[in-house]
Amino acid sequence: MADIREYKKLKEQKSNVVSGKSRFNVQPLPPSKEDEYFEDEAYDDGDEAEEESDDEYRTRLRRHRIRVVIFSVLGIILAAAAVIYIVFNIDNHSYSSYTIMSSVTRDEVTNARYFEFGDGYVRCSNDGVVYFNKKGTAVWNQTYQMKSPQLVICKDCLAVGDINGSTIYVFNTKGMLGSIDTSLSISQIEVGSGGVVAAVLEDSTANYINMYEASGSKIYSVKTTLAGDGYPLDISISDDMTKLIASYVYVSGESIKTNVVFYNFSDVGQNETERVVGGFNHYENTIVPEVEFMNNTCAVAVGEDILSIYKIKEFPNLSKEIKFDSNIERVFTSDKYIGILMENKESGDNFKLVVYENSGNKVCETTFNTSYDTIKFDGDSILLYNDKIFTLMNMRGKTLANLEFDLPIENVLSLGARGSYLLVNSTYVQEIRLK
Repeated sequence: MADIREYKKLKEQKSNVVSGKSRFNVQPLPPSKEDEYFEDEAYDDGDEAEEESDDEYRTRLRRHRIRVVIFSVLGIILAAAAVIYIVFNIDNHSYSSYTIMSSVTRDEVTNARYFEFGDGYVRCSNDGVVYFNKKGTAVWNQTYQMKSPQLVICKDCLAVGDINGSTIYVFNTKGMLGSIDTSLSISQIEVGSGGVVAAVLEDSTANYINMYEASGSKIYSVKTTLAGDGYPLDISISDDMTKLIASYVYVSGESIKTNVVFYNFSDVGQNETERVVGGFNHYENTIVPEVEFMNNTCAVAVGEDILSIYKIKEFPNLSKEIKFDSNIERVFTSDKYIGILMENKESGDNFKLVVYENSGNKVCETTFNTSYDTIKFDGDSILLYNDKIFTLMNMRGKTLANLEFDLPIENVLSLGARGSYLLVNSTYVQEIRLK
């Protein structure tokens, strides 16, 4: 180390001589062999120190990265566990009573029915339809005279048609979009999210499935005959208004059969006869009274003892079929789930409820004794009620609430969150919250 210090002093002296701007333009002296020797020694010693320093740095960096990864993984695991814990507790939270948040006295309207719509609800009767916000304030009101009004809803649009009459009104949350005069007797209507209406019409010789704009202009018409196609039992239109499914029942010899037919009203269907893109006639001695589009690419057909799930992008295919050993008493659907209510043939309770995803995977199965007038999905909940009892279940079939109300229940409408509902009874429309 002493030699190196002496070398540095010597080098500083040389640098003082040649530093700065010399008026004689002196060039730096070339290094002597002694200088080269000491420089090599110094650099070799520094390289070893640098190598040791680099190795130590890499080791510390590697350890730091490992710690970061470990703590990150632990953080993710803890966060996931917390979410699972919260969701599990929310999903299994039970309710024993309720609080009335607000109450509005019902108008004396005969044969009125209530439906969820927009940010509130609609009241439909023979005299007209009214849209209320959830506080009970009327947003719009349309009067008419119908003997048998049928109301259907798709997202922010609804239609009201006079069954056995010829008039259809179409609305959104802002008011009426238009009216339709079918000129033929209406037996069923469906509505798409944009206000397009599909109607099953009939006269003395044939049936028609017509599609209309909300303004009343006809888009397309499909004519069917009892002898050639059968009688249309049910139809459903996709939300995007490009596809339609229909079930036809017909007699073949001594047997009754059902055809399930798909229509496509987009550019794809232009090249197909009557816009038919698929038909399924494997329902022997089985009536299929209900068909339903769950979303734009999935539809179901429900027979007396059979559930068929169809996938359709442009052309349909049978994705899954489930046979039951009991007759189906009721079916209800959402965009995600299919609920099947049937008689329970096993010992114990009278009824069996089975829920499937739209893929056909079973979600839950449960039994009960109570006869409910209404069963429907509310997100990931199931609402069941009659005029006396309201029951809430989760998607595992666990009962979360089983309540009796003071006045007869006519309808329970969802407010978008589990535990918050509009209760329509014989006297009031009440916003309630379970607790």
